[in-house]
Amino acid sequence: MTIKAKILSLVAAFTLLAGGITLLGLKTMSDYDRIITDYNRTASNSFRGERLNRYLTRVALEFRGIYMSKSEDEARQAADRVDVAANQLAGFMTDWRKTLKPGEIPEFDSVQTKAMKLVNGGHKVANVTRTQGLKAADAFGNTADHVTFREKMQAEIDGMVERLAVEQIRSQRALDHFKQTRQYQFVLIAGSGILLMLTGSLWIAIGAIAGPLTRVRQSMIRISEGAYDTPIPQGGDSEIGEVWRALSILKDRAVDAEHHAKEKLKAEQSLRELVLD
Repeated sequence: MTIKAKILSLVAAFTLLAGGITLLGLKTMSDYDRIITDYNRTASNSFRGERLNRYLTRVALEFRGIYMSKSEDEARQAADRVDVAANQLAGFMTDWRKTLKPGEIPEFDSVQTKAMKLVNGGHKVANVTRTQGLKAADAFGNTADHVTFREKMQAEIDGMVERLAVEQIRSQRALDHFKQTRQYQFVLIAGSGILLMLTGSLWIAIGAIAGPLTRVRQSMIRISEGAYDTPIPQGGDSEIGEVWRALSILKDRAVDAEHHAKEKLKAEQSLRELVLD
């Protein structure tokens, strides 16, 4: 193989390495986008689950505000706050629904149905408070059935929130694992590639260029000093082989020139002897 071919092979290897790193980088970007999207969604859902609990707590407190009122005016003011809290809960659930993919949170439909039932119940209690008074509102809303309903609803929401928190932790671990694994892959591929390229470069520089040229130089020096018995290797198809062949031709011509010089000198000596005789 010629030096040019070896260098081109090395360049091709560098190109393949760069291409491999580029492909890994593109895949990393794609995988990272997917994982970070999953993480953001689980984090958002977990946060919304906690907010849902706060909205429910506020609605429950405003209900209690009606039942614990000491006057009709105070009860009507509490009823207004119930309407506000119920509307906020309804709006929150509607907005959350818009962000979800189908089946993303299996419990959501059931929770939303119960939340809207609580919202409607809150508006009814508030309306009864305004139209029929505090005692009627207490009799209508402050019942064992309503308490049981809210307790079951809260238990279902707590289960959903706990599962969402677990999902967030899972996504965080997946993200951390991805970062560590992909960093290791980058270091391994880049390090191995650089090591191989360095080895190949040294092999070409020393084994294919510097070493053979040193031997050519030494042979040229010996031939120039008259050591025509210096062996000339066959070389090969490389540029160094061409140099060896050129040196072989040069040696042969030097040998011929020396032979002709000796023959000429011998002839001159013979002629001189004839003249002197």
